[in-house]
Amino acid sequence: MSESLMSLEELLSATKGTLLGKVKSCVFNSVATDSRQVQKNTLFVPLVGEFQDGHKYVPVAVAAGASVVLINKSEYEKNSSVYDLLTAENENLVIICVENTLHGLQDAAEGYVAKFPKLIKVSITGSCGKTTTKEMMVSVAKAHFGEDKVVYTKGNFNSETGLPLSVFQIRANHVVGIFELGMNRVDEIGEISKVLKSKYGIITNIGNAHIGILGSRENIALEKRKSFNYIPADGACFVPSSDDFADFCTENVKGKVVKFPYENDGVVFVSDNGLFGSTFTVDGVEVNLPLSGAYNYTNALGVIACAKELGIGAEEIKSGLENMAAVSGRMEIKKLALKNGANIMLVKDCYNANPDSMKKSVEFCGGLKDVGKKIFVLGDMKELGAESVKAHTELGEEVKASGADYVYLVGNEIECAYEVLTKINDKSAMWFEQKGEETFNQISDDINSYAKEGDVILLKGSHSMELEKLIPLMAGGEEK
Repeated sequence: MSESLMSLEELLSATKGTLLGKVKSCVFNSVATDSRQVQKNTLFVPLVGEFQDGHKYVPVAVAAGASVVLINKSEYEKNSSVYDLLTAENENLVIICVENTLHGLQDAAEGYVAKFPKLIKVSITGSCGKTTTKEMMVSVAKAHFGEDKVVYTKGNFNSETGLPLSVFQIRANHVVGIFELGMNRVDEIGEISKVLKSKYGIITNIGNAHIGILGSRENIALEKRKSFNYIPADGACFVPSSDDFADFCTENVKGKVVKFPYENDGVVFVSDNGLFGSTFTVDGVEVNLPLSGAYNYTNALGVIACAKELGIGAEEIKSGLENMAAVSGRMEIKKLALKNGANIMLVKDCYNANPDSMKKSVEFCGGLKDVGKKIFVLGDMKELGAESVKAHTELGEEVKASGADYVYLVGNEIECAYEVLTKINDKSAMWFEQKGEETFNQISDDINSYAKEGDVILLKGSHSMELEKLIPLMAGGEEK
C-alpha cells in the first residue's frame, strides 16, 4: 500500500469533518475537483457552482477510483441513501461531510502544507506579470537548489481551487515552493494566502485588472496585500518602489520590506535590446534577459531581490534568467512567415488583457526602433465593468500616441478606442464589432496585402477574444 498524502486523522482534523461509516484509515495520492481527472486513490472534492453541482459526479468519481470524497453536510441530509449505499458497496471508501466543500478543500490543503515546515514558500501576485515573474523565480530557484527541489504553480492553477490543488504537489524532496496567487472576487487571496502562509511574497504591481469586480485600485491593493498576511518576522515582502500603492501594500508586514530597485542592490542597467530583451549586470555579472519590455526588467528586479534573500548568487541568477522563455501567450516574440512570403516579427500577447498590460504592450511595440511597419491587432479588455468605456477610450489615446502604422480593433467594447482614432481622421484604423472567422479572414487578407519583411505585428486582447486564431490565417508557415 502506497503512503497517503494525509492520514484519516489529519484530514478529519484539518477539515473539521464528520466521517461516514466506520473506516479506520484512508489512502489518497492525488486530489481532483473534476471527476474526469480522478484515478485510483484520488481525493475527490465536488464543488458547487452557479450552474453546476459536482456532487452528482460522486458515483462516477468513485467508480473511477476515488478513495476519499468530501461532501457537503446539506448534500448528505438530502441524499443520505446515495452515500450510505456507496460506503456499503465500497468497503474502503472514505466519505467525509464538511460544511462547504470549497472550504474543505482549502482546509485540507492548509493542513497538508503544514506537514512541510522546512519548505521555503514564496508567493507571487499582482495585476499583471505574476505568471512571468513566477516562471523567472522558478528558473532562478532551480539554478540554485536543483530541478527536483522546486515545486511551483503549473499553468494557471492560482485560484481558490487552483492554489490548493497546486500545493498538493509538494513532496518531501522539495526545498522551495513558488506559488502564484490570483483572484476573481473579494477575499480570494486572503483565503489562499491562509492555505500557503508564505515566508516571502512578491507583488508585481497594482493595476486595473478585475476593477469591474472590485471597483477601485485601492480595493485591488487591499486584496493583493493580503498575500503578505502570513509573512513572519524572519521573512520578507517585495514591491516595486515605483508603484503608488507600495507603502499601502506593505503596511503592518511583520517581515522585512524590500522596495525594488533599491540603493546598493547590485543591479546596473546596460541596454534595452528591444524585441530581444535587455542587458544588465548583477554584482558585476552580465545578464541577458530574453524577455522584452521594461516591465519584464522591473519584474526581474523583484525576482533578483527575492533571490538574494534566499541566498542565491549572481551566477545562478544569471543562469536562471537567461534560460527563461516567454510564457505561452504572454509577450511571446517569434518570427512568422506570412502567406505573401514576408518574414515578420510576431508579438503574441493574447492570453489576457487589462489596461495596465495593454498600455505596456502598446508602448513597447510603439517604441521599437529599426523595425518596419508596426501593425496592432487589439481586442476587448474584459471584466472592467463601469470602467470599460474610460479604459478603452484611454487605450485609443495610447494607440494614437504610439505611432502604429495600422490598427485593427476587435470587439464591441473597444469601439471607444476606434472613436478616438477616427476623430483625427486616422484611416489606418479599422474596427470589427464581432470576432470570428469572417473578421479574422478579413484582417489576415488585409495584412497580407501590404506587410513586408521586418514588420512587427502585435496581437493583444483578452483571452476570450481568441486573437491567436489569426496566426494560422496570416501564416504561410509555422511560428519559429
